[in-house]
Amino acid sequence: MIFLSRSARDSYDLGWRCGGVLRAGDVLALSGDLGAGKTQFVRGVAASYIGEGCHVCSPSFTLINRYEGGGRYINHLDLYRLSNLEELESAGYWDAVEDSEALVLIEWLEQVEKAEPLVFTQVWIDYVYESDELVEGLRHFRLLKGSDTKLYERLLPLFS
Repeated sequence: MIFLSRSARDSYDLGWRCGGVLRAGDVLALSGDLGAGKTQFVRGVAASYIGEGCHVCSPSFTLINRYEGGGRYINHLDLYRLSNLEELESAGYWDAVEDSEALVLIEWLEQVEKAEPLVFTQVWIDYVYESDELVEGLRHFRLLKGSDTKLYERLLPLFS
């Protein structure tokens, strides 16, 4: 299923709606073009799941950011700068991903081979092109089934 985002606000709003159905223990991988809106989507999820005051920034240099509020937690990971499993393991990746008390959002999961959690669903975000020309501001958010069928089914109506 595909959601068409026409602006950063649309991407945030989709994240907001997803935050309303996501739960602790869910793992959502966010992949796609650089600058396509992964972190903007996470901002919307965090605002809905934790609260409007949640400050989200890309964990590109820290690998893992943990947000908390109202007794809820989000582990936000960014694998863009990594290249191997050893780097992940030394940073506490598996502890963050397998934290059943936290919602887990992983940007750039495809960057590191064998980093896939056992159960996850994926959103692929890419720019929209027409006749090989970039259409300014448009992005496709594609919900891919992954291995977590229940999460996929909860999110599916939001992408229709």
